[in-house]
Order: sequence, then structure tokens, then C-alpha cells
Amino acid sequence: MLAWPRLEIPRLDVHGPAVSVYDTENRSLVTLPPNDAARMYVCGITPYDSTHLGHAATYVGFDLLNRALRNAGHDVIYVQNVTDIDDPLLERAHARGIPWSDLAQRETERFRQDMTALRVLPPAHFVGVSEAVTKIISRIEMLKERGSIYRVGTDLYFEVSADPSFGRVSSLDRDVMLKDFAERGGDPDRRGKRDPPDCLVWRGERQGEPSWPSPLSRASEFCPGAVLRPAR
Repeated sequence: MLAWPRLEIPRLDVHGPAVSVYDTENRSLVTLPPNDAARMYVCGITPYDSTHLGHAATYVGFDLLNRALRNAGHDVIYVQNVTDIDDPLLERAHARGIPWSDLAQRETERFRQDMTALRVLPPAHFVGVSEAVTKIISRIEMLKERGSIYRVGTDLYFEVSADPSFGRVSSLDRDVMLKDFAERGGDPDRRGKRDPPDCLVWRGERQGEPSWPSPLSRASEFCPGAVLRPAR
């Protein structure tokens, strides 16, 4: 997936001050060594509607960090996803009587135009979920080989207890994680799950929804954050 046009960034003979970031795991500020490459992942949009001021605040904020890192002498590898297949998108496309892929493409293009107008530096990798299916499958198969995947109906879940460090990065306790999980699209109360915080990583095919063939079964929706970053 193409991002928006790149901006020319002048290279200066001098660098700005070192960047310090808050480490949520250790709950302290950490100053980043200027010679190290900086990898920055920012969760992207679900393109079911036009972007708004909240999106602008998010991406302008991370753009400031991106520029500060570059100014301090870092090579920045910036990655952003687009969740171009998800329940809200399918529901909105159905309500409007248009193909889900057309809606996703239209709203993603509007997002590109907004970021261009705001002069936000584009990511090096701008990845749509629908174009990353092969990689998602390989990650799930890797987790399955390790015994950390189980089935509930036609769906597959990641067993968070298989990762001893689960939750360590956020420093959130179990009650807070479960509350956030329920409020942000999770399903802690689903019957058949081994543990409420276990993450959906592969959703079985639903009638009338788009699907992709795989060794796991056909899937109509993914939870890529759980697959690629289980220890949220």
C-alpha cells in the first residue's frame, strides 16, 4: 500500500538534543543513544469514515517525535498499518450499499490527503491488513507450533499465559487490562475461552463477509495486533 508523498528533509551538519521517552515498563525516562536506529510503529486508521481532529492530533504528535529523532541523528524506520478489513468497515459499507473494498480505498485516500495537507512525514512502510494475510498466517502458524493457539468454534485465540511477559510493557494490572479489553473491541466474556484476556487472532468465515483461504481455515477478519504484538 502506498503512503502519501515524501517531504524533503534538509540534512544539517549539527544535531539537535538527544530524545528521551517514557519507558512504561520501568516507569522512567530513557534517553536514546543518538547513533542507534529508531524503530517506530504507530497504529493506523480503520478506514470506514473520514479522519477527524483526533486522528490529526495522533499523527501530528508522532510526527513531532519522528522529526525529533531524526534531528537527534537517528535513522528512523517508521511503520504504520491500515486496518482495511474490520467490523465497523463492513457494517458501514453494508449500510451504504457499497463494496467494503471501495469504502476502504476511498477513506484511506482521504487520510493520505489529510496527512499531506498537515505535512506529516510518511511512514517507510504503510501496510494494509488485507495485503498482509500471508504474513499473518505464518505468524499464527508459528504460535500454533508453540502450543499457544486454541480454537473456539471456527475462531482461533492466542493464550496469553503462554507469554510470561504478557502485560509487562504496559505495566497494567489484570483488572485494568480486562476493562480496557472490553471497552476497546475485545471479548473477555466469550464462552469457550480459556482466559478472558486471550486474544482473537483468526476469525472464521462468516456468511456474507469477505474471506481468505488458508491452512488454518477461511478467515473473514483478523486481529493483527494480537498476532504481531501479543504482549500489548
